[in-house]
Amino acid sequence: MPPVQTSYPGRPAAAYEGMAADQNPATILSRTVETTEGIGFGRAAFQGTRDDGIAAAGAVFRGIVLADRNARPNAGGTDLFAKGETVPVMTSGAVWVVTASAAGAGSPAYVTAAGAVTSTASGNTPIPGALFDTSAPAGGLVRLRLN
Repeated sequence: MPPVQTSYPGRPAAAYEGMAADQNPATILSRTVETTEGIGFGRAAFQGTRDDGIAAAGAVFRGIVLADRNARPNAGGTDLFAKGETVPVMTSGAVWVVTASAAGAGSPAYVTAAGAVTSTASGNTPIPGALFDTSAPAGGLVRLRLN
């Protein structure tokens, strides 16, 4: 197996996609990935076909997939959970996500068909009770509060 990482920064990143944003009370459920391609860290999770299943797309938003530093590396080198793995899904609390569009603090959050979080309402599904806690440009890390 090739090395997973061969260089290290002088200090760790302040935040990363799928990281819990604070230590305030949060609700985190364990769910099983049903999507063949898996689900990435910090991405939206939707109700799957089974009661305890989640999918990368769907009609019923369930939460945001939290990162797991102990997750197995995958062949593509991306941070994701494979089909069949049990994953942590935050349903309430604060989590770091990458925004698909510029986001402003206090703005409502939406999810795209691809599972990305955005502040753009047009053509996207609202995340019930979710607001951005911080501001960021498109592609930037932003703290999302799930209520």
